[in-house]
Amino acid sequence: MSDQFISGSEMITRVFKNISPSDIEKGNKIERAWKTTVSKISGNGEKLAAHSSVVDLKNGILLVESDHPGWNQMLLMHKKFILTGMNRLSGGVKIESLAFRLKGSDASLADSEEIAKKAIEKYAQKIDAEQKRLEEMGYGQPKAAATGEEGGQDKENLPPELNAIFERLKNSAKE
Repeated sequence: MSDQFISGSEMITRVFKNISPSDIEKGNKIERAWKTTVSKISGNGEKLAAHSSVVDLKNGILLVESDHPGWNQMLLMHKKFILTGMNRLSGGVKIESLAFRLKGSDASLADSEEIAKKAIEKYAQKIDAEQKRLEEMGYGQPKAAATGEEGGQDKENLPPELNAIFERLKNSAKE
């Protein structure tokens, strides 16, 4: 029966054995940088720091939790100031953006790379649909004609300005 019970120290050791001391120190630096930076916001900085905390950092996005949506809104208004301060004080950790959630919410940071891929696919589909619509209206060349495939009919080319816009959209979707 004693095999079912473990000591408190053993439990803590098991919980923290996969967390490296450098990760703990990095988390502490980020938390200190948060409190220091947010406290310096003129007006309500001390209150903002007291009502908010860092929850997670993933792919350059810092997830912040507060106990009221009003605090999140005020933090968002000072986003540029906060990002600048955090990047100066966080010991080399690059923070590119902020995300917010309310205390008690289970919202978390998803894999932002996967989200970006989905957004690019959706954006590319919109561009293709718009290009098809323009072709049906008699502008531009169908893809078959533009790529030299057989069966394509030559149609009037789009104005150079419109072609340039489409090229910029396609290139930005690929980045």
